[in-house]
Amino acid sequence: MVADTPVGIDVGMMSPGKVIIQNTGAADIAIGQDRSDVLAATGVNFLTLPAGVMLVFDCGPEIGFLGQREMWWFNALLANTSLEVAIFSEAH
Repeated sequence: MVADTPVGIDVGMMSPGKVIIQNTGAADIAIGQDRSDVLAATGVNFLTLPAGVMLVFDCGPEIGFLGQREMWWFNALLANTSLEVAIFSEAH
């Protein structure tokens, strides 16, 4: 990921499964619901994914946040980094 260049990824689930998000780089990544949430200049409503951290979500349609929002925005805040996203479900 290039620093301060947001990327939108569809993490919507059509059936029960898991979403795995891992910051495999050396810089923090902001995660938000909208592109403006994760921009370094304007972002205030985001979750920080520190370098080296993996998040695992059990989810599915109509279950929690991932069932309601299909697009997440990611942004490397201060330096270039790398991100891995995997979606495992019955429908994929």
